[in-house]
Amino acid sequence: MKNLSLFFVSLFINVSVSTAHEGPWTAARPDGHAPISVMGDHMHKMGEWMVSYRYMTMDMEGLLKGSNTVAPTMMATGYMPNMLPTEMTMDMHMFGTMYAISNQWTLMGMINYLDNEMSMPMGKMDSSGLGDIKIAGLYDLAQWDDGRRVHLKLGLNLPTGSIDEKDSMSRILGYGMQLGSGTYDFEPAITYLGQTENYSYGAQVGGFLRIGENDRDYTLGNKFEATLWGARKITDSLSASAKLDYTSQSEIDGSDSRLDARNMMMGSPGFQTASQGRDITTFGLGLNYYFQNGGLSGHRLATEWETPIDQKVNGVQLELDSTWTFGWQYAW
Repeated sequence: MKNLSLFFVSLFINVSVSTAHEGPWTAARPDGHAPISVMGDHMHKMGEWMVSYRYMTMDMEGLLKGSNTVAPTMMATGYMPNMLPTEMTMDMHMFGTMYAISNQWTLMGMINYLDNEMSMPMGKMDSSGLGDIKIAGLYDLAQWDDGRRVHLKLGLNLPTGSIDEKDSMSRILGYGMQLGSGTYDFEPAITYLGQTENYSYGAQVGGFLRIGENDRDYTLGNKFEATLWGARKITDSLSASAKLDYTSQSEIDGSDSRLDARNMMMGSPGFQTASQGRDITTFGLGLNYYFQNGGLSGHRLATEWETPIDQKVNGVQLELDSTWTFGWQYAW
């Protein structure tokens, strides 16, 4: 991990000081957007619209205790063997829109639909439905004539996702199977972008700050996120990208009394607040295609694959294996 991180930072520095891009930053090239998994990465000119769709699928398998892989037979007492998760798939459909009300302000909104499935020795359980709605304003802080710019994101997460999902026997599901946070969450971020003749690069730092408790007397952990990426323009329509991402989320504060009761009867990490949140560093590779001309002019297609290079969970949790994101964007 250390060598890869140093290489990526070195690449970022070398690209950022290389031959300057002639003129201001532009989205009208295949690497004009960040990798498809990065949200709120770019702005638009006054009067411009953009609509988008992303599909993300995340696979988790095997158990971690802290940063160590553990077998179910090695788990300490307090857990029922048939209540230990073995694998989980999380699929998300994301529908977004952006509109620039001025050259300095771009508004954005996103609706998510989630589909979760978890396997345990006792069987499978699932949950699906609308997640939390996100709204945000992007404010232009500065632009330079050498292809660099920086903007601020002020976002709010609306608690539209259910926190009352139940299994087929009407028993409350674990924290990780719920569809939302149940709280209003402040989502700030700052993004730096740059372009040279054949490269683009960027960095984003942000997170989620939970506001109050939800109506089940708990609050998901605050989250910090930092992302660094670079892309190479291969042709006027095609680019490839690489990304390094770090996320840290703390444990849950408070607890859902229904899950406390379930945990007393049949101990499971999914019912425990101490087994929520993690620190994880991932590496991603992506491809981006931008239609320059013809009837599809303004359309973008993108895909990205991510895998962990380091992860440490709170308590006992499933280990993240890989994440795929596919997306379409259209601006006019």
